[in-house]
Amino acid sequence: MEKSNILLISDNNTITKAFKEKLVLLRRFDELVTVSEAEFCENIDGYLPNVIFLVESDDRDLTVQILDVIRAKFKNTSIILVAQKRDFDFALAMYDRGVFDCVFPETPPAEILIKVINAIKRADELLLKDRNNDLLTTVGYLSANSGFYQESCANELMLSALDSLKSLNDTFMIIACDELDRAYFKVEPLISAIKDSVRLSDFVIELKSGKFYLYLKNTDESGAIFVYTKIKEKLNAQFRIKAGIVAITGRSFRDIEQKASISLTDAMLGANDFVVYKDREIPQPDEWILEPEDKQKDFKLFKQLFVKKLDKVITPVFYRMQTAYEGTLGDTKIEQYAHETQCIFHLKNQKQTSRLTIVYPGLAKAVIYVTHSGWDSPENKEIFMPLKQLTEPVLSEILEKFINDFKSCIDN
Repeated sequence: MEKSNILLISDNNTITKAFKEKLVLLRRFDELVTVSEAEFCENIDGYLPNVIFLVESDDRDLTVQILDVIRAKFKNTSIILVAQKRDFDFALAMYDRGVFDCVFPETPPAEILIKVINAIKRADELLLKDRNNDLLTTVGYLSANSGFYQESCANELMLSALDSLKSLNDTFMIIACDELDRAYFKVEPLISAIKDSVRLSDFVIELKSGKFYLYLKNTDESGAIFVYTKIKEKLNAQFRIKAGIVAITGRSFRDIEQKASISLTDAMLGANDFVVYKDREIPQPDEWILEPEDKQKDFKLFKQLFVKKLDKVITPVFYRMQTAYEGTLGDTKIEQYAHETQCIFHLKNQKQTSRLTIVYPGLAKAVIYVTHSGWDSPENKEIFMPLKQLTEPVLSEILEKFINDFKSCIDN
């Protein structure tokens, strides 16, 4: 293994000589090794640099190829391009391929020194980030497959983000495969598309159900729509995706998650690819005109039926279950409430957070979301249920199963 933390790859002796005269090594253990392009490629396993200076070759395609080799081999190494001339289009293209910084033959020594300091600092930060990620993966907070946060830490992660919220311009988005394309769904392309579309300041939570929570920093609803469109385009029509989008206007994760879930359900049941929560019940005048009269009547009838279900079934069952299980689940907080938009039964202790949410998106069906977040949680699921089947025995059975699943997690 070559004893060097700074590597200069060059076939141009003139630039190499001029550059080495300008380079200042800061620390006692800093060492610069100069190799040709061929020597580097032949002995790539013999190097372990923090910083690589890549001198632009007369053949730019060869420079691009070597850069790709470096990026694949040394993911934590900072690469500084030594360009032969000021061609900003080429420099920007190299930035896009992984170059950290760029210098030119006429760059003064002081500027080169600053760039080297920044490059070494970045390499150290990337190494520390990898160590932290390895630890988070080991304890189950990061997915080894995607590198995204896992569902087990969703609640804590979101609460931490909301506690440190410094602006009201953030957006939360849930992305899921269109149910009509479930047979074609593969999680790997979606993971890749999301990675290529979000920034370092954003974070993504991967759910066991195949859904993804995206927290987009300093991004309004139009920016979230742009991110969704970018992800969709990168999938290249392999399968369709839907999204529910909500602006973050408060500090309650439960409220944000519920609103995004309602919007996602609207998108799933409707013709739109995505639904922004604040727009969900604001139809345009033309849409009222085009709405068939019988459909309007049907909606009113089903709405009345849901209100009756709320009064006669959901509210009594929720109350009875809370009364029956309060004090029997250890140090668990039980919350429940129900209104015309959504109904929540919420269980939470230090090991586990679980929610059963009933959403009424319109017409003849309700949707029941069962969401568990914690160690060794059971699979989350969605139950689409005709209103006439939402009876007291059926809802009681679903809630009993939900509570027993929660109990099995906290007892382990």
